[in-house]
Amino acid sequence: MTTNNEFSGLEVFGLCLHFAALGRGRGFSGAAWRGLMGQALFRSVCSFPVPACATCPALGACAYPTLFKPVHDAALPPFWLHGWQHRRETWTVGIRWLGARNVFAVGEWLTALGDRGACMSFSGSPVRLEHASMPATNQAAWRPGVGWLTMPAVVTLTDGLPPRQTCRVRFVSPLVSKHVGDPLFGALHTRLQRLVQQHGDGSDLPRPALPWRCRVLARKTIRVPLARRVLAGTQWDLELSGIDADAWRMLCAGSELHAGGQTGIGCGQYEILPAVEA
Repeated sequence: MTTNNEFSGLEVFGLCLHFAALGRGRGFSGAAWRGLMGQALFRSVCSFPVPACATCPALGACAYPTLFKPVHDAALPPFWLHGWQHRRETWTVGIRWLGARNVFAVGEWLTALGDRGACMSFSGSPVRLEHASMPATNQAAWRPGVGWLTMPAVVTLTDGLPPRQTCRVRFVSPLVSKHVGDPLFGALHTRLQRLVQQHGDGSDLPRPALPWRCRVLARKTIRVPLARRVLAGTQWDLELSGIDADAWRMLCAGSELHAGGQTGIGCGQYEILPAVEA
């Protein structure tokens, strides 16, 4: 049973993190922010100089492999970035994670990011978390030295309404995918199915023969050198029509869960908009 706040057993929580940071960012900012957050979490939970999770006796109780970097390469982490914005001397970075059981670990993570004694830098400049807020209301949810002001709420994944006759899907970060044909459905279905199998109720998601009719409005190829690889993806602007009801539920959920690969650094994020008028 899928409700508006869950999708095949997946419950998503989210925050907007507000950082004081002078760095302007280089390349793909999502990779830099995820790296900074991972280092902060690792330093807060581990006494080893480098991760040695596979042989660590505390593996089952540690937030680093559970929330950020699973030991098994095939496992999808239940955490990903969800957009970012730079304004003068501040950055706002969206995060999403799966499961209420991870809220405590996220709180410890925020404490590490807000530690005034920590030597963290973004793009060569000092950075510190000032507060976290709710995505939908911008209500303050966490502050350094205080902790949780209000507990994170579950993010709405589906609207519970019949599918629109037509809509526009605009990617705000590159879609990384090896699927051919329809630019979106294969990449979306594959990610959602893996998340459901690993973190949800394990059910098989429907695969409609014709999920929708897709018209490409625009596309932009993205290639950005990262530390150890090249990020290669496409920012699509699509018009969908004749949308199947099951495909619509997956499309709505994917606007929070993302599509394709490299989602941990924020790839595969899109927004659903009214159709483009002729």
